[in-house]
Amino acid sequence: MTQSADSMLDADHHNDTSGTSARAVFGSVFTRVLIAGVLVILFAALYGRIMGYGLRRDELMFVPPAELLGYASLYGDFFYNHVPNSAWFYRGFYLIFGGEGLLASARFGQFCAWLLLASGVGWATWRISGSALLSVFFVVVLVVNETLQTQAGMAASNNLLPLPFAAWGLGLFIVETLRDRPRFAQLLISGLLLSIAAGLKVSAVIFIPPVAVAAFLLPWHLPFSERLRSVVLPVLVGGLVGALPLFWYLAADPSGFLAHVLKFHTGPHIAYWQANAALEPGLAMGLGKKIQLAYATWFSGAALIGLMILFFLGVLSAAKSTQKRNGLGQILVVLAVLGMTALFSFVPTPGFPQYYIQPLIAVPLLAALIYRLLPHEKRAQVVPLCFAGFALLFLLGAPRLAPGLLSLAKPDSFTSARIAKGGAALRDAVAESATPDGPVATFMPLYPLEAHLPVYAELATGPFAYRIAPYTDPELAQQYVMAGEKDLPALFDSNPPSAFLLGYDSDLEAPLLRYANENGYAAVQKDGLNNRYGEGVIYLRRADAAE
Repeated sequence: MTQSADSMLDADHHNDTSGTSARAVFGSVFTRVLIAGVLVILFAALYGRIMGYGLRRDELMFVPPAELLGYASLYGDFFYNHVPNSAWFYRGFYLIFGGEGLLASARFGQFCAWLLLASGVGWATWRISGSALLSVFFVVVLVVNETLQTQAGMAASNNLLPLPFAAWGLGLFIVETLRDRPRFAQLLISGLLLSIAAGLKVSAVIFIPPVAVAAFLLPWHLPFSERLRSVVLPVLVGGLVGALPLFWYLAADPSGFLAHVLKFHTGPHIAYWQANAALEPGLAMGLGKKIQLAYATWFSGAALIGLMILFFLGVLSAAKSTQKRNGLGQILVVLAVLGMTALFSFVPTPGFPQYYIQPLIAVPLLAALIYRLLPHEKRAQVVPLCFAGFALLFLLGAPRLAPGLLSLAKPDSFTSARIAKGGAALRDAVAESATPDGPVATFMPLYPLEAHLPVYAELATGPFAYRIAPYTDPELAQQYVMAGEKDLPALFDSNPPSAFLLGYDSDLEAPLLRYANENGYAAVQKDGLNNRYGEGVIYLRRADAAE
């Protein structure tokens, strides 16, 4: 009788965990506890690094909506140049953990996204390959990855957020189509998660086409009509449910939604950077520099160590074997995902390192699928190479992660704690203002929002709308809640600021400082307002000095 794909998948788990050597390594309770302990320390260090990572300008866009959505609507009441799920992701964490602070809840959400990513990649790699060693190895590869250890993975933005949902969605699809009878609920969840990923970041939509096509073709042995019922239908239903937030915003205001999500990135965003490329030395405006960024993300450090294991598995699998080679269709799916995400990374202009991280989650799944092709006697050859890789990963990751572990002993030093302290200092200063109920005028809205102080809607998500004003077509500008330099005097005259918070970008803030000086606002020094962009200075008209 022919062995079913379902039974073959289960047989891999029963007969092998990474060959005889891997069973010896992972077989004892002591060793398993030790590995679990190492992973706990690894993620504790990751948490410390995330919470202590310096503030990044992108967080001025992604974190404020967590507060603003309590009384304002996305797109219609304030500028937001991305699809909506990321705003609601951080809003959800703020509702649950808001007592810890605005940025603290967002950074904790980022850490939870990491846990979801690691569990998704780890589960899928183990479930496909049956190798606990391979699973743990690729989780560590992701955590130690240099690009993910910087802004792409540490700051509370939408860069990392789609990856856990895409990893779980793609992993579930691969696992289920390896079964003799795919399960409806799991595939529905797969489609749901892939669609949620696309709602977190537009570029994540590229994960969907390979899965959509493969749903009509896998598993090979099922009749086409059965594939339609048991694979295509659940993936489609899950995808439509996951896309409901996008449909909602698109239906409510098609032109406004597309103006923020699409036209911003293809128009004024590019024009701004073309005119201000000198602000970012090495900015990747052309293909050559984009290739350099991609190369640094895909072919160096931890990523290169992961590719070493992948290529080694490919060499081992290339040898002739009598073992049935199931899973070739799934390999093509993952290769398609790998290729399409890599190519799509070059589309946005300018290019930034975080645009090149999406292909990283395909590598573990591809390695797991190739591992399945290996005869059991060859799998033991992977074990020493993985442990050599672990040693190199430790050397790569320790300089960044060790300080994160040490920072857990000093939570007051976390970036989120320092921003909250600065917000409290700002609140105390505003209480002495001649107009204490007025908005705070600043391009650094996290401080007032941390203190639940009002801000101008036009500046509520940082400088992103303001700085593109000169490059935005008047018709498009009508779709944005924005103010340019020429609009500021009227804006401030109609609703006088309680205070100005400046000191983070002298060129951009010059019109605000000029208005403050011309209208009797005086500098007030307060501690706790410094960050990587400068030392904040509050400008007030004190109540006792007002005419």
